[in-house]
Amino acid sequence: MISTDPMEELKKRFNAQAAQNVTANYLMRITGIEQGPWLTRINCGELQVEPYVAGASPNPDCTISISAEDLQLIMSGKLSAMTAAMSGMLAIDGELGLAMQLVPIFFNSHAM
Repeated sequence: MISTDPMEELKKRFNAQAAQNVTANYLMRITGIEQGPWLTRINCGELQVEPYVAGASPNPDCTISISAEDLQLIMSGKLSAMTAAMSGMLAIDGELGLAMQLVPIFFNSHAM
């Protein structure tokens, strides 16, 4: 069962092994019910998630913008991350490669 809080669900799904060689700060801009900007810091298999505060939080290496509804569809496997990005439902600002690294870290193989 998928949590109604997308950030809590992402924390539960975090695959530390898949994140062993990743060090990056992601800004997750989620709109909708559980809206807000969240700084998602991955550092060699460790995850920290905290509210993003402009000017106080570290600068993001990659920003991902998506609605809470569309993120739920991706997490449930009903929508692939690639399809969401290609259709404009998911916007990426920054290194595309960093965004693509999130698929094995948070999503099942069917998410692509």
